[in-house]
Amino acid sequence: MLWLTWRQHRIQLLVTLGFLAVLGGVLLLSVQVAVGAANGEISLYCHGGGVPCREYDAGLEDLYQKVYPLVAMVPFIPLLAGVFWGAPLLAREYERNTHQLAWTQSVGRGHWLAVKFGVLAGCAMLAGLASGQMFGAWLEMFPGKAESFAETSYFGALGVAPAAWWLFAFTLGTAAGVLVRKTLPAIAITVAVFLAAAIALLLLRPHYAEPVRTLGPDAATKGALIVKLGRVTPDGREMSSLDNVPGCPVGIGKSACAQAAGYQDFTVYQPVDRFWRFQWTEAGILLAATAVLGGVAVGGTVRRRR
Repeated sequence: MLWLTWRQHRIQLLVTLGFLAVLGGVLLLSVQVAVGAANGEISLYCHGGGVPCREYDAGLEDLYQKVYPLVAMVPFIPLLAGVFWGAPLLAREYERNTHQLAWTQSVGRGHWLAVKFGVLAGCAMLAGLASGQMFGAWLEMFPGKAESFAETSYFGALGVAPAAWWLFAFTLGTAAGVLVRKTLPAIAITVAVFLAAAIALLLLRPHYAEPVRTLGPDAATKGALIVKLGRVTPDGREMSSLDNVPGCPVGIGKSACAQAAGYQDFTVYQPVDRFWRFQWTEAGILLAATAVLGGVAVGGTVRRRR
């Protein structure tokens, strides 16, 4: 069964591996450009070598913005496992009627499914872990970007979350294939549900824990996940947003004028030190959804008579 699984799915596995290799190569190349040809270049930048650190940081930010269009796709990479691995896994067997031959051989239906699903699920988790580590290592080059909430869209592409997203996408595609028994509709369902889940968790993420509320400037809000911004009037009423204060100019100087008039800005946020707690929370949510989808896929396959 292991050899059969490799024979039937080697193209999808190799294409995905090649894609990750290309992405890793691009990220590695950008890191080499950032570091520079000479090993001592960074120390020259930051230890009086003639170029101030702030200029080097500005160069890093410029490089980051150039590569940003590519890395913005990273959170959607798990769709590869759902579209190319999961959706065709059983839907293609049903379309070609090869499942009747495969499930009447010496290998039972449960064993057939366990090996194929288990191997590909394991590969999906490994690919997710590799992707997360690769992307996280790249972000380490850019101050304030790694292990923070600065870019909320990156959260699912860092740490342990990518492994859960890859496994979720693969299981989602498999379950869709069992339910509709057609590859193209299964792919469409996989994409739609994956995007809906990504949006839902993006909206739910600020509420994984009770947020912190602070008045006035707070250094802890740097890189934090901002839940709400607002302003408190001198009589204690909470304004829904940073609305204009009567008598204060719009634009430069507005905040200082508002503070002088007795108004205070407030921030509701999730601190950066909750990053890994939120990572495991999101992974747990995805694994729970994966278990439900896995039950649908297994139950629909094992119990179906034809």
